[in-house]
This record gives sequence, structure tokens and C-alpha cells, in this order.
Amino acid sequence: MAVLQNIGRIALAKAVAAQTIHIAWGRGLPGWDDIPQPEPTTALGLVDEICRRLVTDVLYVKPDDAGDIELPSGARYSVSAEPTTYLLLRCTFGFTDAQGETVREMGVFFGTVAKPGVPEGQRLLLPDDIAQAGEIYTLEHRVANVRTGSTRTLEEIILPF
Repeated sequence: MAVLQNIGRIALAKAVAAQTIHIAWGRGLPGWDDIPQPEPTTALGLVDEICRRLVTDVLYVKPDDAGDIELPSGARYSVSAEPTTYLLLRCTFGFTDAQGETVREMGVFFGTVAKPGVPEGQRLLLPDDIAQAGEIYTLEHRVANVRTGSTRTLEEIILPF
């Protein structure tokens, strides 16, 4: 069996970084509140998508115990000027994005295409704005969170290659 080399992993990270990337939120299923469900590996999308937002920052990062980017696991990273085998994706959902909705799932999508007529540069897409969903790369079930109009939510995810 062949072993993928770091330079090959960096090439994959570069290819992903060049794509249109969105982070999507979904309602999931209310039953998940009582009995959490593991994420499948065969999903084609979210169970009940609310919206998706264009990723505004795609940065190469590297593990760094003193880094200022921290994951829930406690792992820390810092930004790298050189391409690495890790990408940081970042976007901020606005105050009124998904206001009043219960968010239970999050996914990263590559290659989303908006329908004709959606204004160029529109960063938030509702399901009716989407011509092609693209491919889901990661899926995360979350503790239910009811969105209010009083917060902006920063989404950050690090993709290893």
C-alpha cells in the first residue's frame, strides 16, 4: 500500500483552499436533543438546512502549543505563511442569520453554486438560493442552540490533510 506524502497532503490542502467553501447550519432532528446521534460518513447534506455562509478566511495553520487558535479539544495552532497540511476555515454568521432557529448540525461544503439572480457577492445563502449544493466535507451534530438576534457567531474549523 502506498503512503501519502506530506507534499501530497499540502497539494490537497492547496486544491481545497482554491474552492468556494461554505459553512452551513441545519435544524437536524429534535430527537437528537434526548438521544445524541453519531454523524454518518455517507451524508450528502444536512438533515434540515437553515442557511450557509461563505467562508471568508482560508488560512494555512500548523500545530503550535503557544498558538492563538484553540480548538475545543485544547489543541492549538498558529497561522503559517507557507502552505501546510492544515487549513483553517473561518466565517462569521451575522446577528440576524438564522434568528429564531434551533441549530443542531453544521457542515462544510465545497463547490456551492448560487441560483441565477442571487446578487453577486451575497455571502449568506438560504436553501432556495442554491442551484447546486456542492459536496459536504465534514458534518457535526451539536447541542441544540436557539439563535437570537443579539449575537454574531464565529465559526472556525481546521481541516487536516
